[in-house]
Amino acid sequence: MKIEITARHYEASDRVKEYAKAEVSRITKLFDRIPTAHIILEKSKEGEQAEITLTMLGKQLVASEASDDMLKSIDLVVEKMERQIQKLKGKRFANARANNGW
Repeated sequence: MKIEITARHYEASDRVKEYAKAEVSRITKLFDRIPTAHIILEKSKEGEQAEITLTMLGKQLVASEASDDMLKSIDLVVEKMERQIQKLKGKRFANARANNGW
């Protein structure tokens, strides 16, 4: 999986970038056909926001979370993305079973 990281309104440390890459690469355990992931790390008045965009199966999945700490935001957005992938996989396999006569 190709992972791109963009930091908006600040320079992200190497520690934060490596943490974000490690957390997003965990998603491949759920679904291994994800060619690209784009992580956007942003600081604003409301707090620190992390956003993940995954391109897979001809679809784009987007999740965004904000909190007072960037590492916490990354954890929250990865959890949200994992739920989206599990939901997509459930729909995909349910449709496959319905079409095969299960």
